[in-house]
Amino acid sequence: MSTCKFCGAEIDWIFTTEQKYKAVDQEPVFVIEGEGRDQFIEDEGGTITGRIARPEEERRDLLVAHVPHWRTCQNAAGFRRKR
Repeated sequence: MSTCKFCGAEIDWIFTTEQKYKAVDQEPVFVIEGEGRDQFIEDEGGTITGRIARPEEERRDLLVAHVPHWRTCQNAAGFRRKR
């Protein structure tokens, strides 16, 4: 477990299939694949496109993935590189 240097939130790191480490929120979410444009990262490092399931939609057969931390970081501007 690590801490985000921009907002202080606890985060995890996942090694992606692109051979890079990405910061993700600690709590995984249920994802409805194909409904939505949001990107999520699986434990194995793959990417899923979809949306977060609402509480009434959550069920065992849905995919579980992590939200990239830059989407929820209160200081997300710190993630952007200056050109």
